Amino acid sequence: MGLGTIIISTLAGIALGLRHNVLIVLPGVFLAMLFAMMVGIARAEHFWSIILGMVILGIAIQFGYLVGIAIRAIAGSIRAPMTGGRNPELNSEIGRI
Repeated sequence: MGLGTIIISTLAGIALGLRHNVLIVLPGVFLAMLFAMMVGIARAEHFWSIILGMVILGIAIQFGYLVGIAIRAIAGSIRAPMTGGRNPELNSEIGRI
């Protein structure tokens, strides 16, 4: 497994974290591990190398998912005062426009 595959798996996890709830993580990790296994078998790698690749991609998906959730939470905390009317100073400025 190369660094590019790990980066792509992390970005896929971020995309899952931004759009979906936690129920999507299990199928995502399963598909990433299945992909790593198929690539390892196709390259005729050793058994432990395939296992290590599967574990690394599974961790990359989960880490990306956590980053995606954090981004979604930060964006929600920034957006909520602007759209929810919780900031009276902002609402008074909007009312004048």
